[in-house]
Amino acid sequence: MYCNRCNAYIPDDAEFCPQCGARQNIAPRGTSGSKNGIIIGAIAAVAVVLVVCIVCFTVVLKGNQDAQLAAQQNAAATEAQQAAQAQNTQSNSGNTASTSSDSDANSNAGTPDTEDQSDSESTTTVTNNYYYYGTGAVRDNNYYTKSVSSGYLWPTDTQYISSSDLRGLSEDTVAAIRNEIYARHGYAFTTAHWQDYFAAKTWYRRDNSCTESTINRRLSSLERANIDTIVAYEESQGWR
Repeated sequence: MYCNRCNAYIPDDAEFCPQCGARQNIAPRGTSGSKNGIIIGAIAAVAVVLVVCIVCFTVVLKGNQDAQLAAQQNAAATEAQQAAQAQNTQSNSGNTASTSSDSDANSNAGTPDTEDQSDSESTTTVTNNYYYYGTGAVRDNNYYTKSVSSGYLWPTDTQYISSSDLRGLSEDTVAAIRNEIYARHGYAFTTAHWQDYFAAKTWYRRDNSCTESTINRRLSSLERANIDTIVAYEESQGWR
């Protein structure tokens, strides 16, 4: 190195210049290394902190992305389910419209069989006012003569019906349960069989404006579902 006063070349570790005797600014041995070690340690600590921050941020960001993806998938599944339900509702509406045209065509028109009429002396007491539902329900096919004038066959306006509820009943009896759904709305039946049966009910009020073309929009979704169930059962029995 060179002297900081006379600029003479002197050894690197000389504390005084041999030429002019000036003291040289030489750092004590080990000082530079200590400072370098401290700087390197500080840089390493900062680097570790940065790495930890980056890892935490990445984990949080991925968690948010996963949550957003799950929310989008759930929303898509919900929309698909709603679309399917809407399609089923439209399909059921179409089926109901076609069913109403047959509402009093599949009646086995006429009075019940003589064998059924012979049992009319033993009346069945239906405590809940429904002949084929709940406490006191029966499984015979004598609804025409045994059900009371103020009663109903089944609560198809408030309860879902299943094929097991219809099992064992005759074609005419099942048709009566189906037609009762229309009769609740005052449907103007065209066959004498159903005209006579429902005219004898105290709750029936014939509405001449309630016909094949208007009945569908008067039915509730529950009533449409019950009609679909009954029609499907009739088809499975070969009655339609």
